[in-house]
Amino acid sequence: MERIAALRFPAFICVALVALAAIAKPARAEPVLIGVAGPMSGPLAPYGAQMIEGVEHAAEQINARGGLGGREVEIVIADDVADPTRVESVTDDLIGRGIFAVIGHFTSGTSAIAAPRYADADILMLTPTATDPLLTQDGGWNLFRLAPRDDAQAQVSGRYLATEYAGRRVAVVHDKSAFGKGLADRTRQVMNDLGLEDALYSGIDPGESDYGALIRSLAEAQIDALYFGGMAEEAGIILRQMREAGLEATFVTGEGAISPQFTERAGDAAEGALMTAALPRDSYDRPLQESLDATGLEGGRTALMSFVALRVLEEARDHVPELEAQAVAQYLRSGAMLMTEIGPVAFDAQGDASLGEYGLFAWRSEPGRDFIDFEGNLVAR
Repeated sequence: MERIAALRFPAFICVALVALAAIAKPARAEPVLIGVAGPMSGPLAPYGAQMIEGVEHAAEQINARGGLGGREVEIVIADDVADPTRVESVTDDLIGRGIFAVIGHFTSGTSAIAAPRYADADILMLTPTATDPLLTQDGGWNLFRLAPRDDAQAQVSGRYLATEYAGRRVAVVHDKSAFGKGLADRTRQVMNDLGLEDALYSGIDPGESDYGALIRSLAEAQIDALYFGGMAEEAGIILRQMREAGLEATFVTGEGAISPQFTERAGDAAEGALMTAALPRDSYDRPLQESLDATGLEGGRTALMSFVALRVLEEARDHVPELEAQAVAQYLRSGAMLMTEIGPVAFDAQGDASLGEYGLFAWRSEPGRDFIDFEGNLVAR
């Protein structure tokens, strides 16, 4: 068989062909920059780590499916240390980087400062954790919340305490933060309005390793139940030290304690602790642990809702002509149902996610798991 001779071209023709090939090759689309803003250092750093885990997992899966509108998702991490005085510099940096949206901030205080600054820069903001009802009530076009509002949680826990502990002694304690105190105060108000006055009301300083003075006060007050407004670290320590002191009062808290740090600090004392969480609405919804398993996440609810925040953007992108912040925001506020790993999610006109009503759940450990599953543990609603 005759072998075909290799074609040879002059060097100048080869250079021209290479240039034409470069022109013909489509330019790579610019990536979509997504900010993750929260406490990446400081006392609340474990929650910042969960935010990063959730968003990075979502970005990996979205990019494997072709990205957002064909554009690769890149993550930009910003540390505000959950400090309102840091928000201005953090938002300036993210705005200067040209982000399309930010997943964050972590606290209601930092979120309230950041949201209007992002709005002025035409940037979407989805907070997976901020719970102050005033945040979305006073928020702008760009703000969306994937967390339970304090007033919704307080109704459930306050009503439970007033009903189950009528005529008994209930203490209300908070961590002095805007979140913890706000949630504790709202729960206290519901309880008081239903006829049960608190036997003790107190605040603690977060970040301590020993809350012996508080435990002694609780014992002296002979409390039957404690409501704690705060985060997982302090909740776990207080509960463990209560049990070590022989104080068997019922421990009730909010969704801020849904984190591996709670069981790490509480140990065996975590068993039976009560806290508020969203109730599944229908057969499409998944219990917390099942949702974490479906996403491959190892963190707690903060990781999960950070993951869902980015997934919400992916789902919305399929229903707008182009990846444009105002168009995505308008679609989200339309009440459209978005299918996610936790089940369907929709937002109301204020930007609050319709996560269903809230219930009070008892935490039960499961063999081989470092986290706690809520399935089948509903105590009140």
